[in-house]
Amino acid sequence: MSRRSDGRGIATVAICVVWCLCALASVTWTRHGGGVSMIWPANAVMLAAILRIPGFDRRFYPLLLFIMAALVNLEDHRPWIVVLGFAGANTIEVVLAAGLVRRISPVSNFFGRVDWAFRFAVAIFLSVLCSALVAGGALFLGEGRAWIGGGMIWMMGHLPGLLIIVPMLLALRPHGDGPHGDGSDMAARARMPRRLTVLALMVLAAVAAIVAFGQSRYPVQFLLLPPLLLATYRLYAQGAALSVAVIGIIGSFFIFTGSGPGMAFHGPSAVKVYIFEFDLATIFFCALPLGAVLTQRDQKTALAEQRLQDFRLLADGVGDVLFRVDDGGHWSYLNPAFERMSGFDVPSRIGQPMLDGIVAEDRPALALAEAELRGGQRQDLRQIVRISRRDGAIRHAEIVAYRLDGGRGFGGLIRDVTDQMTVDARNRQIAAAHELAANTDELTGLPNRRAFFHALDACLPEAAPHVAVAMFDLDHFKSINDRYGHPVGDIVLRRVATAVQAALRDTDLVARIGGEEFAILIVGETAERAVGLARRIVRVVSAEPIEVRSGPSLHVTISMGVACREGAETRSALMDRVDQALYAAKRGGRNRLTIAGTPLNATHVNATGG
Repeated sequence: MSRRSDGRGIATVAICVVWCLCALASVTWTRHGGGVSMIWPANAVMLAAILRIPGFDRRFYPLLLFIMAALVNLEDHRPWIVVLGFAGANTIEVVLAAGLVRRISPVSNFFGRVDWAFRFAVAIFLSVLCSALVAGGALFLGEGRAWIGGGMIWMMGHLPGLLIIVPMLLALRPHGDGPHGDGSDMAARARMPRRLTVLALMVLAAVAAIVAFGQSRYPVQFLLLPPLLLATYRLYAQGAALSVAVIGIIGSFFIFTGSGPGMAFHGPSAVKVYIFEFDLATIFFCALPLGAVLTQRDQKTALAEQRLQDFRLLADGVGDVLFRVDDGGHWSYLNPAFERMSGFDVPSRIGQPMLDGIVAEDRPALALAEAELRGGQRQDLRQIVRISRRDGAIRHAEIVAYRLDGGRGFGGLIRDVTDQMTVDARNRQIAAAHELAANTDELTGLPNRRAFFHALDACLPEAAPHVAVAMFDLDHFKSINDRYGHPVGDIVLRRVATAVQAALRDTDLVARIGGEEFAILIVGETAERAVGLARRIVRVVSAEPIEVRSGPSLHVTISMGVACREGAETRSALMDRVDQALYAAKRGGRNRLTIAGTPLNATHVNATGG
């Protein structure tokens, strides 16, 4: 903390010393008949320090400035009212200029905007105008001079000093990348030529200044512009400031030695000095917008390069392939992920057709999609294709692409979905297995009740009246379980299921819908043929005995009811009729088929009947 305070104190003292030296030099060497300094650089030094130097103590400078200005004017033997008026005018000028510049022309981005010079000139003009009113009043009250005349003389000395010297000092000491900087000046400095080039540009400006001011015969001040603009183009605002400094030093020397084109003007020496000062200010402020434009160009270029670098870092780091294809269908950009996916190095594929790496069977569909994308018939492309790796392996890849503006091809990403598709296929297999288990009777392997009714519901709207349902159960099955045990009963159920399934067509469906109860779905047959199929099943089951290992030979029969759908009969109505027919078969003596008619009419057919 103490070191920081010491640094601020040293910087403040140094600036105050420089201000005093500049003020004394102006009062001593450049005084003219009006009694006011012809050029006043001291306030420019103070203002530049306030705006730029971080270590400058801004808390006490108004008081210090007032005291220093009063002492300098006392040394010049001024009346007290003039001393106090000039001290107040200097203080008002610097304080107001600092506030206005920060307000309407922030120095944090100085020379970074084209309108900065204009804003700065307005701020300086208003500040000097206010101080001139105070100084003119002091001269009027203290020495009896004209108020407006004294104020004009004050402005002629202070305005050029601030307009020329402050921008020059700001440009020669860029803000850089400090706490309040934006780094634009650092970017400009990074592009500066070498010292030899800087020296050559300054020599060129010096030669032009010597030619322009070293003789009084020819008005060739226009020769100052080419080296000034060239230095600005190469060195930006710093080039303009250095060139103006060189021109100002050389021009001042010749003017004070009585040379230069201004000597042809008949009038007071002060007017010649003012013309010279305003010439410098004019050419300087003409060069500053060029420096600003160049700085903005470099800022935008640096920003674009930074964004491009960021994009490349992101593109190189992502796992998916980022690509761009030109309008001819050839790769124009691929990120490193392409090599990991395909096994081919990126440089060898740039300029090659995109379709080369695609499996031949998938190329036509992708080529068609590409043509539609380039032609504007579709907004994007999303397609899964197979790509052939360098080692011969086949990978599945999803291509997502979008058309680029201006007919410059398309770009997007390619994602390897081989593992995902493998997982998806496994999941589908698992889901299918679960679905099969949910629809299969575990004991017989036949479809279960759920699967049967699902199939029946599915065929009712399509098959219309050509649907028949048969239901049967095993006669006296409970006695088999009670006498021989459930394992034998299970064998009987499986044998019956096998026999019935073998007797049916591929288009028919037999399901176990409960205990010893089964159902058959017959689709696409007439009622006569459906009844004939049901009768054959009853005969098949009763025809062959069931041999049980280490057990008896069992003769099993079934009772069956069959119903053919009538019109737009619902599932519930159809199943009710089948169920009634089944119970009618059981009541009629078993081992028989009952054909359901209307709910009040049923036909019994003996298993062995015709």
